[in-house]
Amino acid sequence: MPWVRRNLKQIVLMVALTILAVFWLLPILWAVSTSLKPNPHTYRHPPRWIPEVATLENFREVFFTIRTTPIWRAYYNSLIVAICTTFLVLVVSSLAAYALARLDFPGRNVVFAIIVSSLLIPGQITLIPVFLRLHRWGWLNSYKALIVPALAGPFAVFLLRQFMLSVPRDLEDAARIDGCSRFRIFYTIVLPLIKPALTTLAIFTFFGSWNDFMWPLIVMTRRDMMTLPVALQAYLAAFNYMIEAGYILAASVAATLPPAVFFLIFRRYIIKGIALSGLKF
Repeated sequence: MPWVRRNLKQIVLMVALTILAVFWLLPILWAVSTSLKPNPHTYRHPPRWIPEVATLENFREVFFTIRTTPIWRAYYNSLIVAICTTFLVLVVSSLAAYALARLDFPGRNVVFAIIVSSLLIPGQITLIPVFLRLHRWGWLNSYKALIVPALAGPFAVFLLRQFMLSVPRDLEDAARIDGCSRFRIFYTIVLPLIKPALTTLAIFTFFGSWNDFMWPLIVMTRRDMMTLPVALQAYLAAFNYMIEAGYILAASVAATLPPAVFFLIFRRYIIKGIALSGLKF
């Protein structure tokens, strides 16, 4: 067939990508399937992908019955921290990026060079100094300890500044002639034009905050202030890692829902933003 010969490479590529996608999805589908099975059915041989009896008992046990580690509270903490961190990072970083991209002040390039240079510093180096500072301020075991340090991310400022440099100055000059203030130009002209970058940054920030394990483990010692990754680890340790698979998979599936929903809602902007910026997951 002429059509097959012309498109043979594309067909082979699509088949290969489909096979890889299926292999990538298999563990996720198995986790969802197992989380819906009664625990006695989890270890049956041969294993069955479709539960004979679908139940939400594992989710109920994890969130409401087992009191060793308050998973529902950790879920709430993670949502609060991830949402607040994402919102504040967008606000602070966009304002800083606009100042570095549009305002002329002495030392602007030096400030930007310092910000970019800080990307070379591993985060592990700053863990102890930041922890000691938060300890002096009395911020440990509080949301502030998780949210405020994230606002100093140089990557966010760098990304948004580079996008803002691509916005034509003529649009801002025309708005200024019409009497718009600097701040109004910022939020009515500049921000809408860099929406793909803002959405991409929001996704990275939300995912990073939601999945962060090391920093919450350091600054949160109270069980009622744990985030979800730390609570899941404490949950396993409390049972000496001898817990039913259905319970831990139910907690894991619940932990993946907010990032998955967030990605599905904004995937169009994410793909566009990544294509324009050259970023990679």
